Amino acid sequence: MKTLQEVQEFNRRKIICAVYGTENYEEALEKELTFGCIVIDLKHQFFGEKDPHKMTLVYDTGDGVYYFNHLRGNPFLLIHINKILDKERFQIIGKPLTLDRVLLALGELETDVSVCCYGSIRIGHEITNLPRWDLTKPTLEEQSEETQRAIYGLLGGENE
Repeated sequence: MKTLQEVQEFNRRKIICAVYGTENYEEALEKELTFGCIVIDLKHQFFGEKDPHKMTLVYDTGDGVYYFNHLRGNPFLLIHINKILDKERFQIIGKPLTLDRVLLALGELETDVSVCCYGSIRIGHEITNLPRWDLTKPTLEEQSEETQRAIYGLLGGENE
């Protein structure tokens, strides 16, 4: 059986690719680099702390510079980085996987998919009940493991 981390990575890849209509994850991640995209500073050079830190893209000047907000500490601390991100230094995570993005990805499946009433989803002629999406937790990774695994199965993931 896949670990929850493997399920989350599969879901992230499938959803981001589906949103941009591509099978190429690297290409889709490049398109994610707009307002709200999360990036990890792997070498944590800005803060001198021992753990990598998440930053979110808040502004793109359009002329070669990104501005990121450090997600810990001072909310007004902006970091300016050249647009070409060093892949050894930064890992692009992408935008949060919110319900609308999950539904977009499900809509891109090759079979006919529609959301029915009372939390059911129809794929082709088969109706499946989904675990509840907790609206107080906005992202897929914050949902219950049952919900994450259900989305994983709908996106084509298989547990051994």
